[in-house]
Amino acid sequence: MNIINFYQYICIELELDYFINCNTKMVVMETMYETLLKMPLFQGLGEDEITKIVGKVKLHFQKYKAGSVILRSGDPCNELTFLLKGEIMLESTDEDNNFVLKEFQSAPDLVGFYSLFGIKTCYFTTYTAETDVDIVSIDKSFILTELDKHDIFRLNFRNILSNRVQQFHDRLWQFTYSCLETKIVDFLLARCEKPYGKKQLKIKMEDFAAIIGETRLSVSKCLNQLEKDGLVILRRTEVEIPELSVLKLWKEKFLMTFSHNKEIVNE
Repeated sequence: MNIINFYQYICIELELDYFINCNTKMVVMETMYETLLKMPLFQGLGEDEITKIVGKVKLHFQKYKAGSVILRSGDPCNELTFLLKGEIMLESTDEDNNFVLKEFQSAPDLVGFYSLFGIKTCYFTTYTAETDVDIVSIDKSFILTELDKHDIFRLNFRNILSNRVQQFHDRLWQFTYSCLETKIVDFLLARCEKPYGKKQLKIKMEDFAAIIGETRLSVSKCLNQLEKDGLVILRRTEVEIPELSVLKLWKEKFLMTFSHNKEIVNE
């Protein structure tokens, strides 16, 4: 598949008019390449390599309107999915439905890739279009038979999976149950797919208190203080975190102060 045929294929799949002016053609094509190259999975690959890959694989392009469900929790993961345009919402819960955690993910990015391999090859999260979005996916079989032949792709994919494992390992060892404040922050950090961005936690205060082993009153007071500090926004049965990375940084500073004060008391 040469570069012009590649462009024509993209236009057909995205329901674009192929018979448009040449400048517009090049903009669409360059945008497609630029979007793919922004993703860690394709970093290091050139246009020629991506064109060769596209020439061998059936790309599944889909458009979703805002509010449409893209992937559901429990569905089998048989494709590698890319978010090319727009923003999606990630919604997850525990087995007892005690809470619902919402996150937001913007293009360009991979969607639910960690479910592609392993013992449980199903999605653990429901993905919904927050805005109108463009999605492209590649069959798992093609990844195993063709994409894995490309050294750069194989290295990038393994690095992404390794980084994911390391993130979870770090979270486990960073848990500090020394005080209520860190219990609340660790609860959020442990359950978020992305360690940054806006999060929304829908949970009853009594359920929150039961999960982290504290009283409802103490959890309520702590959250009110976090809201005064500008770290969370409280609504009825909902806790919004405007930026999780800021809350994580606050925790690190809090622990330093907490540890220092404890040393002074012990002297």
